Amino acid sequence: MAERGRPLYTIGAVARMLDLAPATIRTWESRYGNVVPERSRGGQRLYSRDEVDQLRFVKDEVISGRRPAEAHRLLAERVASGEGFSGARMRILLAETKFGAAEMLRQLLGTEGFEVVLASGPDSAGRSLDDVAVTLAVVDSDNAGFDDLLRELKHRGASVRLLKEAGEQPP
Repeated sequence: MAERGRPLYTIGAVARMLDLAPATIRTWESRYGNVVPERSRGGQRLYSRDEVDQLRFVKDEVISGRRPAEAHRLLAERVASGEGFSGARMRILLAETKFGAAEMLRQLLGTEGFEVVLASGPDSAGRSLDDVAVTLAVVDSDNAGFDDLLRELKHRGASVRLLKEAGEQPP
């Protein structure tokens, strides 16, 4: 099975990645039937990277003003035409104050198929952060210097997660 088609993500993980309610994902599955994940032996939904990208496409279309039925119709047309989602990658903004840690996380996330943009400057394509659509922002919770950036990303609809030190317990 191709790497992007391998079922890896639970519905909870997909919901967090896309900032959607699990109930919304289940409703879209039962109502429209375009994205139907495999099930584990215990019956748990397991989504592939391609399916996550398809759900992201639908979410983006809904955010842009389409009704869910229209967004799913567009998804079905795109899939039927053979237009894939393999080129689409989740873009993560990494705001970490420790350069070594930031670089290590960038490499780790990059090998997992994510596109990583460091908050310290332009990404590898030379774009400024103003030109970069971010799906998820991972932020060093010890640094208040990213407050303005976080507000802007939340305003744009990015999901923001705080990065904790390895031994630190979450609040």
